[in-house]
Amino acid sequence: MNHLLILTVLFIQFNSFSQESETIQKPLKQCYGIGFLPSSAENIYGLAIGIIGSEVMCSRYYTKKSHGLNIQLLGQGFFSPFIVFNNETNFSKSNRDTIIYGDSSKIKRVVHNGLLITVFGTFSEEINGIAISPWMSVNHKVNGLSMNVLVNSIHSLNGVTIGLFNSTYKTNGLQIGLFNQTNKLKGFQFGLWNVNSKRKLPIINWSFKD
Repeated sequence: MNHLLILTVLFIQFNSFSQESETIQKPLKQCYGIGFLPSSAENIYGLAIGIIGSEVMCSRYYTKKSHGLNIQLLGQGFFSPFIVFNNETNFSKSNRDTIIYGDSSKIKRVVHNGLLITVFGTFSEEINGIAISPWMSVNHKVNGLSMNVLVNSIHSLNGVTIGLFNSTYKTNGLQIGLFNQTNKLKGFQFGLWNVNSKRKLPIINWSFKD
Protein backbone atom coordinates (compact mmCIF):
# COMPACT_ATOMS: atom_id res chain seq x y z
CA MET A 1 0.00 0.00 0.00
CA ASN A 2 2.85 2.38 0.86
CA HIS A 3 4.57 1.63 -2.45
CA LEU A 4 1.35 2.40 -4.32
CA LEU A 5 0.98 5.72 -2.48
CA ILE A 6 4.58 6.70 -3.27
CA LEU A 7 4.16 5.83 -6.95
CA THR A 8 0.94 7.87 -7.11
CA VAL A 9 2.61 10.94 -5.59
CA LEU A 10 5.59 10.63 -7.96
CA PHE A 11 3.25 10.35 -10.96
CA ILE A 12 1.32 13.48 -9.95
CA GLN A 13 4.54 15.47 -9.48
CA PHE A 14 5.96 14.28 -12.80
CA ASN A 15 2.71 15.09 -14.60
CA SER A 16 2.56 18.58 -13.07
CA PHE A 17 6.18 19.24 -14.08
CA SER A 18 5.49 18.06 -17.64
CA GLN A 19 2.45 20.35 -17.96
CA GLU A 20 4.42 23.31 -16.61
CA SER A 21 7.31 22.66 -19.03
CA GLU A 22 4.87 22.39 -21.92
CA THR A 23 3.24 25.70 -20.91
CA ILE A 24 6.59 27.47 -20.71
CA GLN A 25 7.76 26.18 -24.10
CA LYS A 26 4.45 26.86 -25.86
CA PRO A 27 4.38 30.24 -27.70
CA LEU A 28 2.26 32.77 -25.84
CA LYS A 29 -0.97 33.84 -27.50
CA GLN A 30 -1.50 37.41 -28.70
CA CYS A 31 -4.99 38.78 -29.37
CA TYR A 32 -5.80 41.72 -31.66
CA GLY A 33 -9.18 43.45 -32.06
CA ILE A 34 -11.48 41.72 -29.57
CA GLY A 35 -10.48 39.34 -26.77
CA PHE A 36 -12.93 37.53 -24.52
CA LEU A 37 -12.27 37.38 -20.77
CA PRO A 38 -10.97 35.53 -18.92
CA SER A 39 -8.24 34.99 -21.49
CA SER A 40 -5.00 33.01 -21.52
CA ALA A 41 -3.53 35.46 -24.04
CA GLU A 42 -0.39 37.27 -22.99
CA ASN A 43 -1.66 40.50 -24.59
CA ILE A 44 -5.05 41.75 -25.77
CA TYR A 45 -4.82 44.79 -28.03
CA GLY A 46 -8.14 46.59 -28.51
CA LEU A 47 -11.29 45.50 -26.68
CA ALA A 48 -11.15 42.97 -23.84
CA ILE A 49 -14.63 41.98 -22.64
CA GLY A 50 -16.14 39.34 -20.39
CA ILE A 51 -17.92 38.53 -17.15
CA ILE A 52 -14.75 38.58 -15.05
CA GLY A 53 -11.08 39.34 -15.68
CA SER A 54 -8.08 37.16 -16.43
CA GLU A 55 -6.93 37.54 -12.82
CA VAL A 56 -8.78 34.29 -12.08
CA MET A 57 -6.32 32.27 -14.17
CA CYS A 58 -3.81 31.75 -11.38
CA SER A 59 -2.13 28.79 -13.08
CA ARG A 60 -0.61 31.03 -15.77
CA TYR A 61 2.92 31.95 -14.78
CA TYR A 62 3.26 34.92 -17.14
CA THR A 63 1.78 38.41 -17.03
CA LYS A 64 -1.45 38.99 -18.91
CA LYS A 65 -1.95 42.51 -20.26
CA SER A 66 -4.83 44.42 -21.83
CA HIS A 67 -4.10 47.43 -23.99
CA GLY A 68 -7.12 49.61 -24.75
CA LEU A 69 -10.65 49.12 -23.38
CA ASN A 70 -11.23 46.41 -20.77
CA ILE A 71 -14.88 45.76 -19.80
CA GLN A 72 -15.73 43.27 -17.06
CA LEU A 73 -19.50 42.89 -16.68
CA LEU A 74 -19.09 41.76 -13.07
CA GLY A 75 -15.40 41.91 -12.19
CA GLN A 76 -13.40 40.30 -9.41
CA GLY A 77 -15.14 42.38 -6.74
CA PHE A 78 -18.29 40.32 -7.23
CA PHE A 79 -16.70 37.37 -5.42
CA SER A 80 -15.29 39.26 -2.42
CA PRO A 81 -17.32 42.46 -1.99
CA PHE A 82 -16.00 43.26 1.50
CA ILE A 83 -12.43 42.00 1.26
CA VAL A 84 -11.20 45.60 1.19
CA PHE A 85 -11.92 45.93 4.89
CA ASN A 86 -9.59 43.16 6.05
CA ASN A 87 -5.99 43.79 7.11
CA GLU A 88 -4.40 42.14 4.07
CA THR A 89 -5.93 44.53 1.54
CA ASN A 90 -6.40 47.63 3.67
CA PHE A 91 -3.06 49.02 2.57
CA SER A 92 -3.20 52.08 4.82
CA LYS A 93 -2.66 49.69 7.76
CA SER A 94 0.32 48.04 6.10
CA ASN A 95 3.95 48.73 6.92
CA ARG A 96 5.24 47.13 3.75
CA ASP A 97 6.59 49.03 0.76
CA THR A 98 6.01 45.98 -1.45
CA ILE A 99 3.17 43.49 -1.58
CA ILE A 100 3.46 40.03 -3.15
CA TYR A 101 0.35 39.23 -5.15
CA GLY A 102 -1.09 35.93 -6.22
CA ASP A 103 1.02 32.78 -6.20
CA SER A 104 4.15 34.28 -7.75
CA SER A 105 6.75 36.50 -6.08
CA LYS A 106 8.55 37.37 -9.32
CA ILE A 107 5.94 38.61 -11.79
CA LYS A 108 2.62 40.37 -11.88
CA ARG A 109 -0.45 38.38 -12.82
CA VAL A 110 -2.29 41.06 -14.80
CA VAL A 111 -1.70 44.62 -16.03
CA HIS A 112 -4.30 46.94 -17.56
CA ASN A 113 -3.14 49.72 -19.88
CA GLY A 114 -5.98 52.02 -20.87
CA LEU A 115 -9.57 52.19 -19.62
CA LEU A 116 -10.91 49.52 -17.26
CA ILE A 117 -14.65 49.41 -16.50
CA THR A 118 -16.24 46.95 -14.08
CA VAL A 119 -19.49 46.72 -12.13
CA PHE A 120 -18.21 45.27 -8.85
CA GLY A 121 -14.56 46.29 -9.16
CA THR A 122 -11.23 44.68 -9.87
CA PHE A 123 -8.28 43.07 -8.09
CA SER A 124 -5.29 43.95 -10.23
CA GLU A 125 -1.54 44.19 -9.88
CA GLU A 126 -1.14 47.29 -12.03
CA ILE A 127 -3.36 49.80 -13.82
CA ASN A 128 -1.89 52.41 -16.13
CA GLY A 129 -4.78 54.63 -17.13
CA ILE A 130 -8.30 54.81 -15.71
CA ALA A 131 -10.30 52.34 -13.60
CA ILE A 132 -14.03 52.98 -13.08
CA SER A 133 -16.57 51.05 -11.03
CA PRO A 134 -19.82 51.85 -9.18
CA TRP A 135 -18.65 49.59 -6.33
CA MET A 136 -15.01 49.07 -5.23
CA SER A 137 -11.49 48.28 -6.38
CA VAL A 138 -8.34 46.72 -4.87
CA ASN A 139 -5.10 47.24 -6.76
CA HIS A 140 -1.39 47.00 -6.07
CA LYS A 141 -0.34 49.95 -8.22
CA VAL A 142 -2.30 52.62 -10.10
CA ASN A 143 -0.72 55.17 -12.40
CA GLY A 144 -3.64 57.40 -13.36
CA LEU A 145 -7.21 57.61 -12.07
CA SER A 146 -9.09 55.12 -9.89
CA MET A 147 -12.74 56.17 -9.53
CA ASN A 148 -14.96 53.80 -7.55
CA VAL A 149 -18.10 54.97 -5.78
CA LEU A 150 -17.58 52.95 -2.58
CA VAL A 151 -13.91 52.03 -1.98
CA ASN A 152 -10.48 52.49 -3.51
CA SER A 153 -7.86 50.32 -1.80
CA ILE A 154 -4.44 50.72 -3.43
CA HIS A 155 -0.91 50.01 -2.29
CA SER A 156 0.90 52.57 -4.49
CA LEU A 157 -0.93 55.43 -6.20
CA ASN A 158 0.55 57.87 -8.70
CA GLY A 159 -2.44 59.99 -9.66
CA VAL A 160 -5.95 60.42 -8.28
CA THR A 161 -8.44 58.31 -6.33
CA ILE A 162 -12.11 59.29 -6.08
CA GLY A 163 -14.57 57.43 -3.86
CA LEU A 164 -16.39 57.47 -0.55
CA PHE A 165 -13.46 55.71 1.14
CA ASN A 166 -9.89 55.92 -0.18
CA SER A 167 -7.19 53.81 1.43
CA THR A 168 -3.59 53.61 0.23
CA TYR A 169 -0.15 52.82 1.58
CA LYS A 170 1.65 55.34 -0.63
CA THR A 171 0.09 58.28 -2.49
CA ASN A 172 1.71 60.64 -4.96
CA GLY A 173 -1.18 62.85 -6.03
CA LEU A 174 -4.74 63.32 -4.76
CA GLN A 175 -7.30 61.50 -2.66
CA ILE A 176 -10.86 62.80 -2.99
CA GLY A 177 -13.71 61.34 -0.94
CA LEU A 178 -15.55 61.39 2.38
CA PHE A 179 -12.78 59.50 4.21
CA ASN A 180 -9.17 59.40 3.01
CA GLN A 181 -6.23 57.64 4.63
CA THR A 182 -2.67 56.87 3.57
CA ASN A 183 0.66 56.06 5.21
CA LYS A 184 2.89 58.05 2.87
CA LEU A 185 1.59 61.15 1.12
CA LYS A 186 3.08 63.54 -1.39
CA GLY A 187 0.12 65.64 -2.37
CA PHE A 188 -3.35 66.50 -1.06
CA GLN A 189 -6.40 64.90 0.50
CA PHE A 190 -9.85 66.42 0.15
CA GLY A 191 -12.68 64.98 2.23
CA LEU A 192 -14.75 65.00 5.39
CA TRP A 193 -11.85 63.36 7.30
CA ASN A 194 -8.29 62.98 6.04
CA VAL A 195 -5.50 60.96 7.65
CA ASN A 196 -1.82 60.68 6.79
CA SER A 197 1.44 60.15 8.69
CA LYS A 198 1.77 63.88 9.44
CA ARG A 199 -1.68 64.81 10.71
CA LYS A 200 -5.43 64.24 10.75
CA LEU A 201 -7.63 67.03 9.43
CA PRO A 202 -11.12 67.64 8.06
CA ILE A 203 -11.78 69.11 4.59
CA ILE A 204 -8.17 69.33 3.39
CA ASN A 205 -4.88 67.69 4.34
CA TRP A 206 -1.45 67.64 2.74
CA SER A 207 2.10 66.40 2.93
CA PHE A 208 5.13 66.64 0.68
CA LYS A 209 7.51 64.31 2.52
CA ASP A 210 7.29 60.57 3.19
